[in-house]
Amino acid sequence: MSPIDSLKKGLDRLSQLDSLYESEMPQPSSSLFEAARYHFNNPGKSFRAQLALSSGDALSQNQKDSLHWAAACELLHNASLIHDDISDASTHRRGQWSINHKFGPDMALCLGDWMVAKAFELASRNHSHGGQLAALLANAMQDTCSGQSSDVKQSRCATLSEWQTIARGKTAPLLAAPIKGAAISADLETNLDRVDELVALCGLAYQGRNDINDIVPSTHRSCDLDGRKPNLVVSLYADTDEAHKQCFHQWYTSQDQDCVRKWQKSIASSDAIATANEFVDKWLEQADLLVSLLPQQLQSVASGLISSVKLTAVLEQQEQTA
Repeated sequence: MSPIDSLKKGLDRLSQLDSLYESEMPQPSSSLFEAARYHFNNPGKSFRAQLALSSGDALSQNQKDSLHWAAACELLHNASLIHDDISDASTHRRGQWSINHKFGPDMALCLGDWMVAKAFELASRNHSHGGQLAALLANAMQDTCSGQSSDVKQSRCATLSEWQTIARGKTAPLLAAPIKGAAISADLETNLDRVDELVALCGLAYQGRNDINDIVPSTHRSCDLDGRKPNLVVSLYADTDEAHKQCFHQWYTSQDQDCVRKWQKSIASSDAIATANEFVDKWLEQADLLVSLLPQQLQSVASGLISSVKLTAVLEQQEQTA
């Protein structure tokens, strides 16, 4: 298949995904209808759905089952975003008002819960593997919740080891599930632990790049420093900058918000940025080495995932230096 044909097929599948969302929307008589329609006006990149669809294509999965699984994975991710915005009191998501801000936290909580329920319903529609897919979603959701519960205001700065545990928990489960679910549907369940390992490395690299972007450039205020949230660069700075270590830890455990920009500038000009970039590169190199250990049918999907994380890193670095 040529790159143009592949692109056309991908766009067609995303169009089918949008149509599925529309057909599965809460009833117009439901108070959830307006909030759901507003949310799906801008469904985002649907990255997890694309992972599920590309995995399904690679494994010759039934297209209807593949579409339902893709929607299930994407809905579970979207539910986590809506609930995150309640927790963080975020006003925007994907360039528009967050559900929490526009419709209130109660409606946002209900819409997120509805998405969770719909995700499990869609997964269960697979007649041969519905139970296994529902169990996979449940495990992914539990792991994500455990990781997310650690990503709250910290009483102290997370160590590098703690940061890695939190980053894996937040990111990896809902990235691995789309691939593993397609494999389960195709009765291909060997070497799936390698999928978890590779996706975890991609998750670390992706989150690490986000954390760098939160600190640099220092012309914008760091959300992570402001909210005392785990951040790779901050953890590295707190552990290695001997000249400021004690003062920084004292400030970090305080309630002071006035010195966020001062510490952000200090961190942005420190060696922690270069070290964080080295970690991101190392994790991606390790992920590359795992591709050949996956089932052959999934190797192109894994390579595509790694490439997309690398591309994100390059684009964000270009934005920082522009």
